[in-house]
Amino acid sequence: MTFALGAAPAVATPPIEDFSPVAAVQPTVNLSQSLDTTPDPIAGEAIDSLLELDPRSDVPHHFDVTATIALAESEVGTSRPTGWSQPGECIMSAQRWIRAGGGNWVGGGDPVSNYNTATRMTLAAAAPGDIIQYENISSPTSWVTGVHTVLITAVHTDGTFSIVESNNPGGSGLVSKNDSWTPAPPAGFQAVVWRF
Repeated sequence: MTFALGAAPAVATPPIEDFSPVAAVQPTVNLSQSLDTTPDPIAGEAIDSLLELDPRSDVPHHFDVTATIALAESEVGTSRPTGWSQPGECIMSAQRWIRAGGGNWVGGGDPVSNYNTATRMTLAAAAPGDIIQYENISSPTSWVTGVHTVLITAVHTDGTFSIVESNNPGGSGLVSKNDSWTPAPPAGFQAVVWRF
């Protein structure tokens, strides 16, 4: 008795393919590869060292903060479509508001390269017009659930902020304001302050 497990019957002869003939076209040059081992000054550095914090609060904004906040606050209570690059997403809204004040927000691609024209600040140095981004600690360049972006509109003496945000709750595209906000990133995330 013969058992066959597969698509071909047990008595079938497997096809023979001969790959031994020389290719019709042969390379005219011997190609080789080499690895450039020239040391890069930032090779092996942790991402935190590449994104040095600027502890000074005197780093200026390079846009009209008043115009930015005015547009953000004028959108409170409105809702926009959400999804990749849609205007209701939190980061797309923050970009719209910063650009309305003439800010040079041209980065993109991931949550870190989005800020390539901004200065990373400490939370203590945060000021109206700054952006706070919840960033995944183990994978800061990934768009993972928990990444969120808000615009600071005021800093209070009790350590809280007034902020305008979009898409909270997620998927709503709703623009809202909170006058007593403290960063509360999800587990595994940190609040990062950016100044354009």
